[in-house]
Amino acid sequence: MVSLATRRFSALLVCVPLLLAGCSDGDSSSADSQGNPKAPPAVAETPKITNANDKSMPLDTYLLNPEQTETIDNAYAGLVSDCMRRFGFDYTPPRAEPANSSEDAPTTRIDGRFGPQSAETAQKWGYHPEGGVTEEDSGPWAGSGQKMTAAMQTAERGSSDPKEKFGPGGQVINGETVPEHGCVGEAQKKLTGSVDGNMGDAKAATDLKFDTLTKAQQDERTRAVFARWSTCMAEKGFDYADPLEALGDEEWAKTPQPTQHEIQVATADQECRGTHNVVGVWFAVDFAYQEQAVEQNTEVLAEVKQGIDALLKAAADAQAG
Repeated sequence: MVSLATRRFSALLVCVPLLLAGCSDGDSSSADSQGNPKAPPAVAETPKITNANDKSMPLDTYLLNPEQTETIDNAYAGLVSDCMRRFGFDYTPPRAEPANSSEDAPTTRIDGRFGPQSAETAQKWGYHPEGGVTEEDSGPWAGSGQKMTAAMQTAERGSSDPKEKFGPGGQVINGETVPEHGCVGEAQKKLTGSVDGNMGDAKAATDLKFDTLTKAQQDERTRAVFARWSTCMAEKGFDYADPLEALGDEEWAKTPQPTQHEIQVATADQECRGTHNVVGVWFAVDFAYQEQAVEQNTEVLAEVKQGIDALLKAAADAQAG
């Protein structure tokens, strides 16, 4: 039987490469509206780096960074807790883990666009998260240790049906009427204006993020440096087409702790990245595509920025209240 920890790590390894490959409905067309091929954007400068975690990118202004995400998550947890208290329940949703809990985590972005970038971490943990994978790991909201009664679940989600994720509310518990989508919906509405947490044009920035990521990975300049990386790995005895294939190797999901082979591959990965400036080239190309996307989507991105500012203000007001 596959352990819970292994299944979760398997999911991580599946999601990360797909994320890096760009899973979105964004426009990744290589032609303009007249059907003419789009020229790839010029790269102004290619830095010599092995780690881009501290480097900002043009779309960062229109996407939540780790610190902002933590602020919003904590405001949300407080609002849900306050709502549940009205129904007589002492319920505190578990707080989010610190956004940058890993030494190899981005500091300007919420996602690791360029995969693992720390040679020291690779030598200790391979492609595993620091500390390995434990049975208790289930995401940033794990570990509340609280048991939910049927009434609590109704108040929280607005539905009396345990198979239904959210409901219209309207139930009366301890003299209080449950709001639409329960306390979760109430909290999301206070933060975003919608019980679904829908922020309107916010998806546009996310789509552009994935679109530019896909284009940067498919760009011939990135593919060329990936090819040099692949040759370097082959010389060390490892057969991978690019860094994403190494990161997503299903073998790593079979054990909660990294194997010696995994550490060897991850260490070689970092060495070959450094030898051929893989992160520097990849970052420069990605940056150019993001810069182009910002220039071509000024109006919608301005609306996205307004939405983010409003969300952060709502989160700050919720925590102050």
